[in-house]
Amino acid sequence: MDGVRKVRESFLEAAALGLLATATLYVAPFEIAKRLDSWLFDAWTQLAPPAAPADLLLVHLDYPSGLDQVVALARAEHAKLVVATQSLAPNAQDDAFVLGPTVLPRGESRLEPTDWNDGGHLLFEPDIDGVVRTDRAIVDDGVVVQSLAQRAANALLQSAPTTWRATDDAPHWLRFFAPQSFAAVDAAALGDDPSRLRDKIVIVGGSTQAELTSLGPQPTYVLVANAVAGYVHGVGIATDWRGTTVAWGAAALFLALLALPGSRSRALMFATQITAALAMLALGTLAFRTGLWAPVVGPIAWLAIVGGVLSLRAPAASAPSADHELVNARRAAAGGELLEAWTRYRQISATSALLPELYDLACELDSGGKDQYAAELFHRIALVDGRFRDVAKRLVRKTQSALTHERESMPSTMGRYELLEPIGRGAMGFVYLGRDPKINRIVALKAIDLAAEVEPDDLDEARKNFLREAEIAGQLSHPNIVTIYDVGETDGLAYIAMEYLRGRHLSEFATSERLLSVPVVLELLSRTAEALDYAHSRNIMHRDIKPANIMYDSVSDGLKITDFGIARLIDVGRTRTGIVLGTPAFMSPEQLEGKNVNGHTDLFALGVSLYQLLTGHLPFRGASMTKLMFVIANEPHQSVTELRPELPEHLNAIVDRALAKDPSERFQSGAEMASALRDAAQAA
Repeated sequence: MDGVRKVRESFLEAAALGLLATATLYVAPFEIAKRLDSWLFDAWTQLAPPAAPADLLLVHLDYPSGLDQVVALARAEHAKLVVATQSLAPNAQDDAFVLGPTVLPRGESRLEPTDWNDGGHLLFEPDIDGVVRTDRAIVDDGVVVQSLAQRAANALLQSAPTTWRATDDAPHWLRFFAPQSFAAVDAAALGDDPSRLRDKIVIVGGSTQAELTSLGPQPTYVLVANAVAGYVHGVGIATDWRGTTVAWGAAALFLALLALPGSRSRALMFATQITAALAMLALGTLAFRTGLWAPVVGPIAWLAIVGGVLSLRAPAASAPSADHELVNARRAAAGGELLEAWTRYRQISATSALLPELYDLACELDSGGKDQYAAELFHRIALVDGRFRDVAKRLVRKTQSALTHERESMPSTMGRYELLEPIGRGAMGFVYLGRDPKINRIVALKAIDLAAEVEPDDLDEARKNFLREAEIAGQLSHPNIVTIYDVGETDGLAYIAMEYLRGRHLSEFATSERLLSVPVVLELLSRTAEALDYAHSRNIMHRDIKPANIMYDSVSDGLKITDFGIARLIDVGRTRTGIVLGTPAFMSPEQLEGKNVNGHTDLFALGVSLYQLLTGHLPFRGASMTKLMFVIANEPHQSVTELRPELPEHLNAIVDRALAKDPSERFQSGAEMASALRDAAQAA
């Protein structure tokens, strides 16, 4: 009886997990299995799309009134059929030679309004992820309305193809053809050579309509051409129920094995093997049997979820304890597996007792060329004890040798902060690595000698303005903006205590020899634009956006805008060094003219940064400040694709808009610019 009870309990446990997995995979709104099958379909579609049939001709026509001329030429050249995707029908609709988008009985259409009498609907229904992969007839008020592609195929074949029926409203998976393989011509050029229309199926449309497909965005008329070609030539996608049946049969066998006493380990091994076999089945039917598809991703994912959960449900003793993890970390370090040791130590809270071995590992990583991993460990040590050995120096050891004198003359404190090491020299003073002894926090302290920046009579006013402006900048709280903790003044020096950052300034990647990949640049600057949008919504401007003020840590993929508002902080009360805020090469025309600075100014500077990070060059250059100001205000920049022909052409439009002379022609918000950059990254 005990054995029967255990079998029953095991079966109920496995069945409950199976139901949970089924709900996770198939229940709306997530429909994970359907998404996974669709992504596999996309991967196969993109792998090797076939060439388009030669009897189709795409005619690009953006002005609807030109359709009459295209139809007249097609008739004269004995074209087989004209299929148009535009709402405006030709003047003569006397036969089925010309088809277009018609409305459903309830009046709905892909285009509003439309005056076509003969054709089919143009309502492509995207999947849950917004991608169009199928074409279908629609039943509306009991009437079957064919799609435009189906209506065209019927007109060409004079009977329904064997692969689909006119009364069938089930979705038909599309076999996408290579986009560049379609014969295509602009409508304006047809008059020069109308013979191109001879004996062709003519698909007419413009670039204003587009759909997202497995091959990326496609104009609607190109999508219709794919569907028509598939129907006419019998090139479609057929699902194979046998593959799915085998897959679910294997899943049921797996569930039965789980219920047998002592067989769970064998069941998990079986799940691994059958998952691999099903994956091979799915990929094999796509790779070697064109048009045959066994949708088995659902069963594969089901096996993975149930098997994975059961394997993770081992007794808690199987999870390594902190002591066990420490033993493994020490074993990896002793065996020279430094990155493995680094990974394991990261899972353990750093304590004073662990600092010596963490320090030794960091030094070994450093000597082995793993600078970023070493820096992360040194930073963790400094958070526990900023004065441990020479960890402060190690954090900033690559600073220029020019800091040697500053190290010798560095005071021991600044306000309540202990100074550990000079980090760098800025235009207005030094930056120090410091520690707040009250909460044992590592900070970066930017020291500014206001007395050297303003006239003596303006010094008191400058101090007040500095503190006020720093308080405003300190109100910003955003994951991509460096946090300001505190401001103060001591011994004639104003200082700002801020978050200490690891990583590198993007200016290190602004030369043609060290450029980051295009997707990385677009992603990083989209985050920057979003952070600027956040600040601008609070009426706070940066005033000096440039790669040198954007920090990036590739290990954590973290990005921070630094020196937010520093240009304004330094300018308050300044009378000695002129009128210009920020860095000249990154300034907007209105900033150079001394006009009010707003969000458009920061976005212009971000556009200059984008240009430099894409090409390694500045868009505006001049031998003198006067010449540079003239170039920025009056002369166009060279396109990024002229400097780097391999860059995507669509980047020119984004850069042109960001660097527009007139602020009203630029991006109107950081969010808008971020969206454009992310769209460009997806299309790159």
